[in-house]
Amino acid sequence: MPVNKVAIRFERVGRYKQPLYNIVVVKGSKKHHTKFFSKIGLYVPTYTNRFFFINLKELAFWLSRGAVIRGRLSKLILNLLKFK
Repeated sequence: MPVNKVAIRFERVGRYKQPLYNIVVVKGSKKHHTKFFSKIGLYVPTYTNRFFFINLKELAFWLSRGAVIRGRLSKLILNLLKFK
């Protein structure tokens, strides 16, 4: 992936055995836990109360700017748009 690309991906912020993920927009070449351009959503994957929130306006904005959706997040967004 080129250095100047922008990526939309998860950033883990939860505690041990209690995962919580922010959906953030970062420069594509950055490692995890770095500065990000924007926080556009939240994902809580626990089995008892699964929660997924994403700001679709900001998602559309960043995708129009050429952002790439990384990893498992792409499947979650496709499922969200399928059921909407």
